Amino acid sequence: MKISEYQRGYQDAAREMITWLHEEAARMNDPHARRLLNGAAFALGVRINKEENKRAVEIRGKHNSNQ
Repeated sequence: MKISEYQRGYQDAAREMITWLHEEAARMNDPHARRLLNGAAFALGVRINKEENKRAVEIRGKHNSNQ
């Protein structure tokens, strides 16, 4: 299945943010801070992969392409 350029950009940005959160967590000395950032990265990954969010991104992408 081919995805739109808009959806590809959304996914790439989300992956970059997840990577950044994990990298920041690795730099932390406090184990609680590491767990918090790793948990946020996990939650973001789960959220972007939900079907309703994928559909919403595709709808936004189509809406913006008509302008």
